[in-house]
Amino acid sequence: MSEDELELDKIGDRKTALFVIISDTDDTFNFVVSIMYSQLFNLLCDKADDVYGGRLPVHVRCLLDEFANIGLIPKFEKLIATIRSRKISASIILQAQSQLKAIYKDHADIIVGNCDSTLFLGGKEKITVKELSETLEKETIDLYNTSETRLNQKSFGLNYQKTGKELMSQDKIKINRNSLITRL
Repeated sequence: MSEDELELDKIGDRKTALFVIISDTDDTFNFVVSIMYSQLFNLLCDKADDVYGGRLPVHVRCLLDEFANIGLIPKFEKLIATIRSRKISASIILQAQSQLKAIYKDHADIIVGNCDSTLFLGGKEKITVKELSETLEKETIDLYNTSETRLNQKSFGLNYQKTGKELMSQDKIKINRNSLITRL
């Protein structure tokens, strides 16, 4: 760490691939990766503004797998809200949304709100499943009920009603990953 081997200042000028690999069993140095990402985002934003008039010439895509294991990136809730306009994107990959809430506390909803798409590969964690079901909202369905009464005279009735039904219930979302992959 005494020398600059990453050349973060060159990312965004040309096509570059940077792989950041951290231990999945020892989190002692995860803070270094957190600081590196913070520095990267701030450096790229400054470069986009000061050198390129607000947008980088090469779109920078950060695929942040195991995002919860990186640790807290300072002011990430602000960064994710502002980087897109500069041709920088961050795809956050988590096992469950509760991981995000555990690290970013009250800012977790801001971070999720600034993500324009969600890919769910399965899981059973209650918070994630509930929020996905609520996000999908409801669909409108038409209900037709018919009735027939047979006493002295026959009587028929028809009732029409529009109602809302969950697009996907929490139970339907709670499928395991293997089921989802085989359905694809």
